Amino acid sequence: MKVGVPNSFCYAGMENFFIRVIPEVLEDSQIIFSGKTTKEMVEYGLKNSCDELCIPAKIFIGHVEYLIRKKNVDVLFIPRLVSILPGTYSCPKIIGIPDVVKANYFGIEFVIPEINLRNNRKIKLINTQLYNFLTPKIADTKNILVLAHSYVIFDEFLNKGVLETLKNAGYNPIYPTCYYLDSYYIFSDLPKELFWSSARDIYYYFEWTVNNTQVDGVVYLMTFGCGIDSILQELIMRRCNKMGLPYLCLTVDEHCADVGIQTRIEAYLDMIEWRSSRDEKNYLPAHG
Repeated sequence: MKVGVPNSFCYAGMENFFIRVIPEVLEDSQIIFSGKTTKEMVEYGLKNSCDELCIPAKIFIGHVEYLIRKKNVDVLFIPRLVSILPGTYSCPKIIGIPDVVKANYFGIEFVIPEINLRNNRKIKLINTQLYNFLTPKIADTKNILVLAHSYVIFDEFLNKGVLETLKNAGYNPIYPTCYYLDSYYIFSDLPKELFWSSARDIYYYFEWTVNNTQVDGVVYLMTFGCGIDSILQELIMRRCNKMGLPYLCLTVDEHCADVGIQTRIEAYLDMIEWRSSRDEKNYLPAHG
């Protein structure tokens, strides 16, 4: 029996978890991953999803379509990730994505177990057992903090190769990975805790990085249609302005061309070099 697992959206980075768990749930199963995002998958996703979904969710639908059309899977294994961090919930689109898929596809079997660690009662899992991401190495100088959801950071099609562009320019990109830091030990200036786990992950990594490392600038990759990104990028932009830290927000969508993104990154790095060479960190910026 072929069991299809999309390597996208909230399931990116969970490959090792699926390899451990699926054989215990489904006997005689052959796990088929969808692989890296391609232009074909993006087109599938745009054709088979509704306008209200964010672009990562649309691309996820494209991965599902690819598994059904090209890999002829018998079963789709798509857990419902209600909460993957105690005291938080996942984004509503993440919680509801199995229902979106079920409503669009007939004639295929679905296995949808629930993972809910909000009260940490039903399932005794450690968060590090769910995700396996390559954590970045922090350099002494020329660090650029790249903020985004992990499924954007590790999807080269979606992030338009921003990490490679920074590396080729001689900078060291650092970025949050799921639960790399224990949020309970990070000071935050927010009056309330962020409700969604992915938002906490991004904001707390920002707090920890700017307070404990040498960072030359911050780049936020905002995905089109993401509600929490629109709030987070505003909070982080205001903090960067107060700290005099160069900040760049890029909105990524389904467009395939990466030239526009690269041009903005190059201009941003030129500005950082210019400020550094002229020691003008304390000058009033043009935006106020």
